[in-house]
Amino acid sequence: MFLSSFHVLILSIVIAVLYRPSSSGGDFDSTQLQRVLLVTAHPDDECLFFSPTILGLKKDSSRTLHASDSEITTKKQPASELFSLCLSVGDADGLGHVRKEEYERSMDVLGIEAKNRMTLDDPYLQDDIESFWNIDYIADVVADFIISHNITTILTFDQDGVSDHPNHRAIPFGIQRMMSAYPMYPPPKFYVLITVPLSIKYVGILAPLVVKFDFFTNHALHYLEDRLVWFLDYLGYAATIQQRPSDDEKRTRQKVMPVFVSGIDDYFVGLRAMRQHWSQLVWFRWLNVVFSRYMWVNEWAEVTLHAKG
Repeated sequence: MFLSSFHVLILSIVIAVLYRPSSSGGDFDSTQLQRVLLVTAHPDDECLFFSPTILGLKKDSSRTLHASDSEITTKKQPASELFSLCLSVGDADGLGHVRKEEYERSMDVLGIEAKNRMTLDDPYLQDDIESFWNIDYIADVVADFIISHNITTILTFDQDGVSDHPNHRAIPFGIQRMMSAYPMYPPPKFYVLITVPLSIKYVGILAPLVVKFDFFTNHALHYLEDRLVWFLDYLGYAATIQQRPSDDEKRTRQKVMPVFVSGIDDYFVGLRAMRQHWSQLVWFRWLNVVFSRYMWVNEWAEVTLHAKG
């Protein structure tokens, strides 16, 4: 049975929407080069959960550089330099040496340079489904890496750890302890990957469609609001002058939750990175790769630590 013109149109729109990656950017949009550290618990976390963000931050961004008062040049250069710290080799099944090699190959696919990544094989940080790692120990380990690499932004799991793994859940608490115990000026920004409810965790390819629709409607509504205020002001309604958003208000309004959405090409890069972890690709993990929202969408929340006293 041949597809009707309507079905072809809908399919074309869906493919077009999925093809290009996108992001809300949020605080990750910056004119300054950021040194971003991803802290994970086990090899394969980086592609199972974080590939949309890694690939999104690897994209080049245009910056306008003033060569002189009379000359302006635009140069392509990375918006972020990425680092990765994996706190264990994932030796729960005695395959730590294999998983470390798989991790290195996955990092090659994702594009994080060898000099910017580290995998630990520490007796106090062993892959264990029953173990909530010591947060003071995590604080010390992460602090050493951050200080030596001058990290400006930290990314990791939230307190639910996406999959509820206790090793995952311990990391954000360890980083919070580190930021309290090792004052840094300026302190690095700290973001956690939001654990979504089970009802939307495994919607697969629907996730980027829904998120991109949200992006579109949000931009459209803000645009219509600005035009309406301008039009009412033009008609002479003086009260609307106070309603017109200032530049500062616009910037605040645009400072939204950082979200990274993979396009089709990026999804397949993440899939190729995951395929480097052959020791872990049992049947249920294939299902995870196919249906997991995190292969397509990453949503981040900033953790703000308040000074005591």
